[in-house]
Amino acid sequence: MKKITHDFLRFSLVMLIGIWVVTCATKSYINVNYRLPLSSHDLKGMKIFLELKDIRPVKTIFSERAKTKFKNFTGLFLFSLPNGGKKNFVVGAFDLPSLFKTAFSRRLENMGIEVLTEPEKTEPVIEIDLQNFLLDLVDRKWVAEISYEVRLIKANKLLARETISGNAERLKMLSQSDVEKVLGEIFTDVVNKVDFRKLLQQADL
Repeated sequence: MKKITHDFLRFSLVMLIGIWVVTCATKSYINVNYRLPLSSHDLKGMKIFLELKDIRPVKTIFSERAKTKFKNFTGLFLFSLPNGGKKNFVVGAFDLPSLFKTAFSRRLENMGIEVLTEPEKTEPVIEIDLQNFLLDLVDRKWVAEISYEVRLIKANKLLARETISGNAERLKMLSQSDVEKVLGEIFTDVVNKVDFRKLLQQADL
């Protein structure tokens, strides 16, 4: 009886250690779930070339405090969209600039705009400068900050511009899902915040 109890306790301890290791382990990527606004397609027929520039003065994604929690992170983000079911539709894995460009492309296409693969002289260009992207850990909270500038250009002439910024925070727990939740929230908020219709109206397009 004692042997059975001893073996059971040893098995339970091994299981608890295994669960703790899995819970505390960090993945090599970060999930970002982006929620598109309601589809409108009211700008169907318009063509735009999208260009994204990473002009952050510091290219690091994490602060020194937060970096210790993501030792295995390779710099890739797994970008996904809700598909109405329990599981999200995974678009692909991207570095930070490509993540933003993919999200903005999806947003423009959701409005009916054709996103060109190459610039055309007769079509407008949307330039997006990523100015800041930082994940920090402050007082047991994950804090995310993002900012960028959008410029609408045609024939090398600046027609309209808008600067967007946002931040969000979430209490830190044991799993990586907490930072993924706060990142998904702020990412959706700042990408959807820019008013493309207003920019196009200001440019008389």
